[in-house]
Amino acid sequence: MHFRHARHTNDLQPLVSFYTEVIGLEKLGNFENHDVYDGVFVGYRNQDWELEFTVSNEKPGHVPDEDDALVFYLSTEAEIHDIVKQAVNRGIHPVKNKNPYWNVHGHTITDPDGFNVILALRSPGVTSEKVNSLGISDWNSLVNHVRNLPYGRNENRHDFTLVLSEGKGSCSSKHALLKSIADENHIDVKLCIGIYEMTKSNTPGIANVLLENHIDFIPEAHCYLRSNNRRLDFTNPHSDISTIESVLLTEIEITPEQVADFKVEFHKDFIRNWLSETNIRSTFDEIWEIRERCIANLSNNDIK
Repeated sequence: MHFRHARHTNDLQPLVSFYTEVIGLEKLGNFENHDVYDGVFVGYRNQDWELEFTVSNEKPGHVPDEDDALVFYLSTEAEIHDIVKQAVNRGIHPVKNKNPYWNVHGHTITDPDGFNVILALRSPGVTSEKVNSLGISDWNSLVNHVRNLPYGRNENRHDFTLVLSEGKGSCSSKHALLKSIADENHIDVKLCIGIYEMTKSNTPGIANVLLENHIDFIPEAHCYLRSNNRRLDFTNPHSDISTIESVLLTEIEITPEQVADFKVEFHKDFIRNWLSETNIRSTFDEIWEIRERCIANLSNNDIK
């Protein structure tokens, strides 16, 4: 579901300036003379919500009520302080909220139309709380922590937090954990499965297995993140996604919950289709067994 909050106003520009220059939102678009309406959209790009403000030849029929408010949840007190400072510099001072809860848990300012805007500290999600308990409080520190953990399959493939408690993880569990925390904190990253040609060149530890079975490569599944059209691999300190980008056979975006059963079935289905389209005489079971031997040969420094 995509959410849009629309409000009619007498004057667009003061509202746009307030929400972009004080609150820090982006102008996403606008329209003019659409059946006598002009409008502006503000929010953040690649999010599932936005604000729309409109004007026309009719005046708004509403008036602000003290309990009407837009609530913005921010990650740190410093971000809230910066917004309040920007508001004060424009002569907009914090006000006492009618609802006592927000006087304890937020800061209230009013926009140019007189509607309350509440700035509150966002509560961390369940997974983020576990990260915070380790003394990790920012994204870059988390990425470095996860990347430096040893490679290893976790006891339960469906519980990504075991990466933290067991102190190890695979490409699947590590990146699923990172994606989960990114979602809780509104960090725009995507979780992907890529099927690539696993060869002796990009994965030296499997050379003897491929040679013994007279196979040039095995289609292998690998999990990683994407951000700003860049692939990011945090499996271990030596992971280099560029070594497989040129031999990617397919790529899909998934949710963290899909790194377990879905990933395995997607991988198996790809191999079955691959076998049906090639001259390789091996059966699926034979190829999968060869693949398992390859994985067993890999050291912690390999791409897996």
